[in-house]
Amino acid sequence: MRKWLALLLIGMIVLTAGCISSNEKASRGTTKELPVVKAATLMGGISTLDIMEAKGFDRQNGFKVQVLRLGKTPDIIAALAKGETDFAVIPAEMAAKLAQSGTKIEIVAVDMMQNQAILGKEGIKPEDLKGKKIGAVVASGTFKLFQAYMKVLYNLTAEDYTVVNVPPGSIKDALKDVDAVVIWEPIVSELIASNVSVIATFEDLWDEAEKRGIVEGEPVMLVWVVRKDFADEHPELVNAFVKAQKESAEFWKENPKETKEILGKLYHLDAKTLDILYKRTEINDEGLNDDLIKGIKSEWKLAYLGGYLKENPSNLDIFYRG
Repeated sequence: MRKWLALLLIGMIVLTAGCISSNEKASRGTTKELPVVKAATLMGGISTLDIMEAKGFDRQNGFKVQVLRLGKTPDIIAALAKGETDFAVIPAEMAAKLAQSGTKIEIVAVDMMQNQAILGKEGIKPEDLKGKKIGAVVASGTFKLFQAYMKVLYNLTAEDYTVVNVPPGSIKDALKDVDAVVIWEPIVSELIASNVSVIATFEDLWDEAEKRGIVEGEPVMLVWVVRKDFADEHPELVNAFVKAQKESAEFWKENPKETKEILGKLYHLDAKTLDILYKRTEINDEGLNDDLIKGIKSEWKLAYLGGYLKENPSNLDIFYRG
C-alpha cells in the first residue's frame, strides 16, 4: 500500500512539474518586445510627452517611446530631416517651415495652445517695445512668432528693437540687462512666480489679431509631426501614438495633482510655479478637426505676414488623415 502511495505521489509531482514547465514555455512564447518609437522634444519644454512617458500610455497602446530631449529646436528639425526621430513636438509654424524646405512630414495631433509670453519691466506695453532691448532664444519658434506678432500688429520690425540671444536657462538672469524677454513654459510661470511683470501673453496677441480679422480658430502652439516615410510604413504605430497622446492629454486635464507632481520632478519646479503653470496651460485632447486646422493655418498666415515663412502657406496640406 505504502509503495502504491509513494508511486502516486511521485507521479503527481512529475505531472505538476510538467504543467509548470509547459505554462512557462507558453508564457515565453507569447511574450514579445514592444516596437520602439522615437519622439523628439525640446529639452526644458513641457508637453504631453512628459505624461506619456511617466504614466506608460505608450506601453498601454502597444509601443515603447524613446524620448529624445534635444537642446535646440534646430536639433529637432535636423533629427527629423535625417530620420533620427520618428515623431517630434514642434511649433506649428515650424512644421510649415520644414514642409516648405522639402522635409516630408505630416501633422498628426495638436498638443497645446500658445503659452508663451513677453515679460519684463512694469508698465511696458507690446507697442512700446520700439527701441527696447529684448532677450530671447533667437532660433526658437517662439521668437519667430513674436517677431510676426510685432510686425503684423504694431508694424515693428527687427530694426526697431535690439535682440540679445539668450539660452533658456539664462532668461531670468538676462532680465538684469534687457527691457523684456520672450519665452515659453515652464519659464513663464517661474518668472511670474518671481513677480516679473507680464507685458503680454501670446494669447493676448492672438486675441488682438483675431479682433482685426487676421487670424481665426484656436491659438495652436505645439503640434505633433511624424516623418511621412514612417507614417506610410507604420500606420498602426501612428494611430497608436495619437491615441497615447490623447490619453496623456486627458490624464493631464483630469489629474491636476499627479500632473503637477510629474512636472515638478521633471523640471524642478516649486508648488507656486506649478499652480501658475497648470492654471495657464491649455492642453488639447481632441483629434485634428476643422477648428484646430483653421487655427494652425491662421498661425501659418501670421508667420507668413511676419516674414518667417517665405512662401504663402495657404495651399499647404500636411495633415495626417490615416
